[in-house]
Amino acid sequence: MTGGAGEPESLDELLARLEAVLHRLADPGASLERAVTDYEEAGRLLAAAQQRLETAAARVAQTMADVAETG
Repeated sequence: MTGGAGEPESLDELLARLEAVLHRLADPGASLERAVTDYEEAGRLLAAAQQRLETAAARVAQTMADVAETG
C-alpha cells in the first residue's frame, strides 16, 4: 500500500479499503461503536476517492485541450 510518508493512496487502494469497510458495516453483529467508526471512515475514504477522480478528470481535460491546440 502506498500512502506512507505523506504519499496519497491510489484510487484502487482507496476503493479496496472502502470495500472492506462496507463489508464490516454489513455485519449485523458489529457493535454500534464499530459501525459508527466504520461509517466515518467510509465517508473519509469516499471523499478521498472523489478527489482522486476529480484530479484525474482535470488532467484528462487538460491533456485533451493541449492536444487540440497542437493538432
